[in-house]
Amino acid sequence: MSNAPILSIVIPTKNRQPYLAKLLQCLLMMESRDIEVIVHDNSDDRSLYDKLCGGFTDPRLRYFFSPGSLSMSENCERGIALAQGSYVCMIGDDDGVTESIVDVARWMKSIGVDAAVAAVPTYLWPGVSSKLDGAQTHGILRLPKYSGRIQFIDESAALDRVLSSGGIRIADLPSVYQGVISKRALVALKRRAGTYFPGPSPDMANAVGLSAVIDRFVKIDLPLVISGSCPSSGAAEGARHGHEGELAEKPFLAADTAATWPREVPYYFSGPTLYASSVLRALLATQRAPKLQQLRFDRLYAACAVFNPKYRGRVAEARAKNAALVSSPAFLVAIGWIWWQRARVLFENLRDKATVTISSDRRAAGLPDIGAATEYVMARFGREQFRALVINDALTSRGPVV
Repeated sequence: MSNAPILSIVIPTKNRQPYLAKLLQCLLMMESRDIEVIVHDNSDDRSLYDKLCGGFTDPRLRYFFSPGSLSMSENCERGIALAQGSYVCMIGDDDGVTESIVDVARWMKSIGVDAAVAAVPTYLWPGVSSKLDGAQTHGILRLPKYSGRIQFIDESAALDRVLSSGGIRIADLPSVYQGVISKRALVALKRRAGTYFPGPSPDMANAVGLSAVIDRFVKIDLPLVISGSCPSSGAAEGARHGHEGELAEKPFLAADTAATWPREVPYYFSGPTLYASSVLRALLATQRAPKLQQLRFDRLYAACAVFNPKYRGRVAEARAKNAALVSSPAFLVAIGWIWWQRARVLFENLRDKATVTISSDRRAAGLPDIGAATEYVMARFGREQFRALVINDALTSRGPVV
């Protein structure tokens, strides 16, 4: 390509070549020529990649093999550093994207927006169990209910919502993982923090870090990225209740994770603790320590106690070491808040599951790989839907901020 591409799709990967091969086959079928697909491969060897993907000769594909010991964040860091596009989207090797994402990047560049997020469909690769479908073997896609709206959202307000949750959920805060982020913003973050991922969880660390250099972002209620879960993914591990344990037992974490673990966060690996640790480290790395006063540690400790009961002793230790942060009454109130949130989410999930099960247009089965899932989504939500949205002058003139 003589000119820089509009979009770089970055795929950090390790030892999951069969899923990567299906994804690359799908991506390289895209019509757009002004994209690049970057694979940063930390697999033990490249022989299986050569066997499954060696036939891909598309000039848009840039493959980098980097053996040796790399953490998940290091693998992501090196992949992002290779991106040449005006915008970047990082996805997993079991995820997918619709071609509308290229139109989104072009539109973002035309109005000067640095970040975009969208609600993701979820695709369960064959062999991934779920509470709704059990041990399914045929591949299942679930779609949110899309409104087709575009909203401009204040970045600081989105960060405040993350801090109010105790740092245990990313909410709408945009991240380069499954979002669309300008290379300009990514470079600004690296200059400020020394890395694109200033924390142990790449998505949360990047999202909180970017909030230091982005003023607002756009939320597009149409599918851009498909979130896939293959049998060896973190999501599948979570469904098997394996997404907790000792920090030293997680080789995909950076070597200094245990040594630099914030004293305010209970000392063990889980979704809530990893996210909260990333929030703290990202705020400090971007010189925003005063923001830590907004982090609801009562809700963090409550979430850890509720979601990881076997580690309640670690939660009690963290509370004792940081007694000034959370009083006992506040902790008990936060426990109630977490249970209320859990009940509300359970109700919404049950309602959604019932709707999806009944509604044939919200759920599809028998999709053997991410290529089939992407085709299904594109047939439902073609590029013309997004193009029709941005014809509206109210949207192209930057629209209201919420």
